Amino acid sequence: MSGADKDKLVRIQTVRRSAFWWAVSRFLVLVFSKVWFRIRCEGADKLPKDGSVLLVANHASYLDPGMVGITATRWVGFLAQAGLASLAPCRWWLSQVGVTLIDRDAPSKQAMRLISDCLKNGEVVGIFPEGTRSKDGSVDEFKGGVEFLVRRTKTTVVPIGIDGSFRAFPRGAWFPRPRKIVVRYGEPWTAEQVLAEGGVEALRQKVAELARQPLAKAQAVASQTVASQTVASQTVASQAAAAASQAPAAAAQAPADGAQAELLPENRENLPAPAGDPANSPVHESSPDSSAGHESKGSTTGTVDPSSSTSASAGGGA
Repeated sequence: MSGADKDKLVRIQTVRRSAFWWAVSRFLVLVFSKVWFRIRCEGADKLPKDGSVLLVANHASYLDPGMVGITATRWVGFLAQAGLASLAPCRWWLSQVGVTLIDRDAPSKQAMRLISDCLKNGEVVGIFPEGTRSKDGSVDEFKGGVEFLVRRTKTTVVPIGIDGSFRAFPRGAWFPRPRKIVVRYGEPWTAEQVLAEGGVEALRQKVAELARQPLAKAQAVASQTVASQTVASQTVASQAAAAASQAPAAAAQAPADGAQAELLPENRENLPAPAGDPANSPVHESSPDSSAGHESKGSTTGTVDPSSSTSASAGGGA
C-alpha cells in the first residue's frame, strides 16, 4: 500500500469537526458555566501538551462533556450515546464539534476503530466508561472501552473527576440548577499502569477520588465482602497454625500432668510407702492374736500369790 493510500485511509477515519463551531460552542458554554455553575478547574496543566491522550471521567450528568471540553487546554473528541442524536439539530451540532455516537450497550467496532485511529494520530479523546449517567452520583463499574483503546493504542490516560454536575443537573431534571462544579485533572497514567492486573479498577477508584464521590454501592459491598472473606480466611489459617504449633507442647506436658496427679492427696494413699518408712516396720504390724498374747503375759507378770505375801510380812515383823 502506497503512502497516499495510507493518508487517504487516515483522513477517512479522522473525526469530522468544524473549528468555527467548536470555538463558538466552547465560548458560549464557558460563559454560561462561569455565571451559573461558578465552574472551577484544578490541575488542567497536567494534560500533556502533545501526543495522544485518553481522558477518562465520571459520568453523572449531561453537563459532563461540556465541562471537560471547556476546561481542557486542547481540543477533545468525545464518545456519546446515540440517543443524544435523536433530534436533527442536536445531531448536526454533535457532528460539528467532533462527537462520535455509539450504542452504549454494544459499541460498534467501526466507532471504536475510529476513536482508536484518532488516538494514533496524536489527538485527545474523552470517554465516560461507565456507559451511562449515574443514578446517585456514585462512580459505577467501568466497561471494556478503556482497556480496548489503551491496549490498541498504548496511549497515555488522564483521569478526571467532575464534582457537582450531579447536583446541578441530575437525572429527571428539566433545567440545570445553579450549583458549583469543580473539574479536577489527575496525574497521567501510562498504558502499562492501566493494563496491569487491577489497573482499570484502580483507575476507577482514582476518578472517584478526584470527583469526591463514592464508588457504586454494589461494587463497594462486593469489595467489602471480598475483604471480609480474606480476613476471615487469614484468621482461620493463623488459628490452625497456632494449634499445630501448640500440639507438641501439649503432648510433652501430658506426662508431667500425670505425675502431678499421682501426688494429689486423694491418690497418695494408694501409693506404696518407701522401704525405710516406719509404717512398713514389722513392729507395727500386729494381729488380733498377738495383741491378746501381750495382754495375757502382762497380766501374769503382775499377779502376786497371797500366801507368799503373808509369809513375807510375818518374817519381817519378827
